[in-house]
Amino acid sequence: MTASSKCRAAFAATAASAVLAAVPVVGAQPAHSQPYPPDAPSLTLSATTVRPGDILGFTGTGFIPFEGVDAFLLSKPIKLGHFTADANGTVEGTVTIPRWTDPGEHIFRLKGEKSKLTLSAEITVLPNKPHLADTGEDHSAVLLGGAAGLLALGTGTMMAVRRRKQN
Repeated sequence: MTASSKCRAAFAATAASAVLAAVPVVGAQPAHSQPYPPDAPSLTLSATTVRPGDILGFTGTGFIPFEGVDAFLLSKPIKLGHFTADANGTVEGTVTIPRWTDPGEHIFRLKGEKSKLTLSAEITVLPNKPHLADTGEDHSAVLLGGAAGLLALGTGTMMAVRRRKQN
């Protein structure tokens, strides 16, 4: 084998190696890494002050994807609902504050079934506004008119009595 044929063979081997090494790289996608450290779990509420019967919206992060998550109202443990985290481990939803909830400070809590992750936030439940029953009839205008008529009648009577005394 001559020197030029050895050189050609080495060149061909190098070119073949370069082609074989480049083929997997041609269709490769850029790598996307997750942030490290991952974001801390969090709980966000639509309001921190509510009244009994109000709807409270929430978003919780950091759960296992597709994990079951229970929502509670604490002081007396009350289960408000069961939700499922999405593929990113985020759970969103709304709950209704029970009408019989005592006014004061309470804890809203989310708890993951598998991860046992617990997220909590303080909320204040205000006293429920008293509401009188609506009977369907409103006689206030009649009563007001009657009171005005009696006042006018009394005034007229007093004026008539004074005129008689003067004459």
